[in-house]
Amino acid sequence: MKLLTANMKMADVVHSNYLLMPVISRFGIPLGFGENTVKAVCREHGIDVEFFLAIANAFSSEHYFPEKKLQAFNVLMIVAYLQKTHKYYIETEVPLIERLLREFIQHHSADKKNLTLIKTFFLEYKKELLAHLDREETTTFPYIKQVYHLFHERHATREERKALSRYSMKVYEEEHSDIDAKLYDLKNILIKYVHGDEMHEVYNEIIFELFRLEKDIQDHTRIENTILMPLVGEMESELFHAPRKKTAAMQSIEHLEPPPTRMPAATLQAQIAATGFRNQEVLTERETEVLRLVACGDLNKQIADKLSISLHTVISHRKNITRKLQIKTVAGLTIYALLNGLISSRDIS
Repeated sequence: MKLLTANMKMADVVHSNYLLMPVISRFGIPLGFGENTVKAVCREHGIDVEFFLAIANAFSSEHYFPEKKLQAFNVLMIVAYLQKTHKYYIETEVPLIERLLREFIQHHSADKKNLTLIKTFFLEYKKELLAHLDREETTTFPYIKQVYHLFHERHATREERKALSRYSMKVYEEEHSDIDAKLYDLKNILIKYVHGDEMHEVYNEIIFELFRLEKDIQDHTRIENTILMPLVGEMESELFHAPRKKTAAMQSIEHLEPPPTRMPAATLQAQIAATGFRNQEVLTERETEVLRLVACGDLNKQIADKLSISLHTVISHRKNITRKLQIKTVAGLTIYALLNGLISSRDIS
């Protein structure tokens, strides 16, 4: 995909990728660009044009991620963008998916029980996502802002340094769980096991929005992991450890390692063809037994005891189940087992 430039018309940016509209909105830029260029629109709204282009290009192309360029931006600028992304998830995208699911269930005459299970699955994911975002808003981002100001304050007291050293980006890294596994499972279950004959337009819209949210969260997490955490970690090293020269990451943007590559996102139709309707490997009888017990809430040791097999064998079976079904979470496997009649709701502990 051709990179966006400062001299492009902002309207052409939208034409090049309409999924950029929420990103543009996060910068506080309203529609109605006229014939103005990206540079002119950004200047009008007081936005750093290079930062806007870096985010927009990163969002448009997974092969492009300007770590070196973003390293030159103010940490607070990155935090402000991430906070606007949080607001978009909380106020726009998650409520939209929830409304669509409610509408689909309400007007779908068949499978209401199973669809209600899927809605419950999404609400559990929503709860986890909101808790993750709240943790960043109430703990991580305020900490980063304090570190930034302390780093640029030449006369910071020992007490100030000590107070901040109780938290660190190392702690954040340990807490920073992967929040897309359940989203992937929900999307996969809908594609494979729910019939969209009725309300097919709403059904397709739900899946489309889940793909869009998944990609947005992946880009959001990528900025946090590969840009924000290393930058703040460098400031922490200067503040809380023995004085030393700034590392290459702080002094120069030329020595950064390239970001890890990811598989390019396909179109919705291609994704469905790739994950939803290809020939699925059949579970063995033993794998099905293990799946039933997992879905019923048994731990690996309990499963090993009940089936008189080793713990290692249970773990091997679970890996095969995940690989074959392409469902990563226990909650997702439980929904799968319920939808396919392997267990009933009474079996769940």
